[in-house]
Amino acid sequence: MDHTDPGSGAMPLSVGQEGLWLLHKLAPDSATYNLAGGVRMEPAPDPEVLARAVRALTGRHPMLRSVYVEADGHPRRLLRKPGEIGELTVRDVPDVDDEELERLTEAEAGKPFRLSEDGPFRAVMLRRRTDAVVVVITHHIATDAISQWLLWRDLLTAYQAYADGKEPGWWPVTASYETFVETERALLDSPRGERQAEYWREQCAGSVPAELPTDRPRPLTPANTGASLLRRLPDQLSERVRRTAAEQGVSQFALALGALQALLNRCTGQTDFLIACPASVRRSAAADVVGYFVNPLIIRGRFDRDTTLSDAMTAANERIRQATARATYPFPLVAQDAPVAGPLFRISMTMVTTDRFGPGLEGMVSGEPIEVAGLTTTYLEIPHLEGQCDVALEVTRDVYGLTVALRYDTALFERDTVERLFDQFIRFLEAAADAPHRRIARIPLTDDAEKRSLLALSGSTGDGS
Repeated sequence: MDHTDPGSGAMPLSVGQEGLWLLHKLAPDSATYNLAGGVRMEPAPDPEVLARAVRALTGRHPMLRSVYVEADGHPRRLLRKPGEIGELTVRDVPDVDDEELERLTEAEAGKPFRLSEDGPFRAVMLRRRTDAVVVVITHHIATDAISQWLLWRDLLTAYQAYADGKEPGWWPVTASYETFVETERALLDSPRGERQAEYWREQCAGSVPAELPTDRPRPLTPANTGASLLRRLPDQLSERVRRTAAEQGVSQFALALGALQALLNRCTGQTDFLIACPASVRRSAAADVVGYFVNPLIIRGRFDRDTTLSDAMTAANERIRQATARATYPFPLVAQDAPVAGPLFRISMTMVTTDRFGPGLEGMVSGEPIEVAGLTTTYLEIPHLEGQCDVALEVTRDVYGLTVALRYDTALFERDTVERLFDQFIRFLEAAADAPHRRIARIPLTDDAEKRSLLALSGSTGDGS
């Protein structure tokens, strides 16, 4: 039962939030749009100190203590007081092993939110005898990737301060998410907004979404189920990507995107297709604001028999530049106006750089332990945002190199298929870094071992016998 009162304090949502609210209403029991992260702390943190830090966190960031309701036929956001929602939950699991602890952690991340009652944030401590895992889960309607790291920065700062008998030395958050919503509304009412809308219509006209062959028929309604693969790229490959991108005059992301588009061209035979690149539309004034500042940018890829990897990455770099200049136009309106039947994209790719998370967290993002109030604290990757797309790649760049997460829809693909796709992407990334002027049509989809296996299955030796 909804006990909220959508009165005069109700605040409008951004267009992106409205889209996520609609998806939540259509599938309220889905955890597809949950974001999750965790830390292992050894020894276990003091639960009272941690609970105080969590309450301070929700006090600092209003989005975490908001609930979402319908008012006059429109979705609205209502604020709750610190402590009313989003309190720390402690679960004692004294005797579980690491495998079971991981399962419990992922189970916490996979619980759906009741946005109208409990809001979009929860923090859980799974406490063993000598250590604990602290899990922070949010709904995407309230946070993005940068927001997740802001939460960890502020939560750990608060825990350290309270453990030392002090107050957190936070700098004030002077901006608000409401300013972003107001700026977006002003854009949509302006000639500039109409020019951006026309640009996106032209980008989508005559193209179709990239779509990989699936192992199973696509269900009539999305299953909203997924899984993830995670690989740390070899240091030498990360360095070759950095060096070649600089030589080609493109970003590392454009090089990786060009490699993915080249792979899709080879796998599907599509020569003109669309994928999405979620981008941050957060302005510097909102650097410390927790909120949903993400907009998927539609990037078009065009290929012919003579297209090289250099051509692909150069074109990707230019299209990213053009799209970024128009990134503030909300994607739900792009999808609504686009002359394309069905969804605009089924595959996405994004890159996150950890240098924006501030000192202290950069190493933690890479899995390096840090010390917080005398506790050894190690960040844990928790699968999340699975099943939104057929396939979604997220590249994380830190001071040590590149890590790639590949998330996929388990209703469509077997894990073996996605493992092969991951191998192929790495192969195309290596080719882009080592031989950028190579024609895409000449890059093999299989390595030598796979070729021998295929030849063996066909009864051929490969030597004409």
